[in-house]
Amino acid sequence: MKTKLSLQPPAAPQRQRGVVLFMALIALVALTLAGLAMVRSVDTGNVIAGNMAFRQAAMQQADVGIEAAFLALPGIVNTSRDANIANQYYAIRQAVDAIGVPRAVSWADVPCRNSSNATVTCSDQAYQVRYVIDRLCEQETTGSTIVTDLQGKCFVDLGNGKSGSNGRYTPVFTSASAIYYRITVQVAGPRNTSAYVQALVTKS
Repeated sequence: MKTKLSLQPPAAPQRQRGVVLFMALIALVALTLAGLAMVRSVDTGNVIAGNMAFRQAAMQQADVGIEAAFLALPGIVNTSRDANIANQYYAIRQAVDAIGVPRAVSWADVPCRNSSNATVTCSDQAYQVRYVIDRLCEQETTGSTIVTDLQGKCFVDLGNGKSGSNGRYTPVFTSASAIYYRITVQVAGPRNTSAYVQALVTKS
């Protein structure tokens, strides 16, 4: 008995419309954009964290300037109490800008200091520390930095638990030991980081 095999040509493949490929391309583009956004977000976060770290380090370095100014103050009071010292000391309280920094200071002319108050080369320092001191006294005579009425013209500490702002009490001080001095420190660091710190001190 013979069997006949019927050989029929395979059915022609249906025409593909490319919808799946199109959707895959859209998904790929979306994933690429999401990946780029994540990379940018991580980079921005790293930059912000780095800047905050530099600023915090600059604030910590300001202690160096406060310490240096505090070391210098006794000598200034003893020798130049009523006379300005260029780029270091003002015998009369200076006007300040919007953030409280004395406007008269040209910081580029102020020398960099270390904690021992020694002058150092600014370009050799990762954090450049500068300070100025101004005595918190108003001008008594036009054109002069000499102040004799210390209680009436200066911010003073009375030494008995009270303090005076442009003194309002009866004793008139003849010593500068009870006067307040304002120390302003500028710290310049990497990535154009800058910080300003102020301290009020008296010397007994």
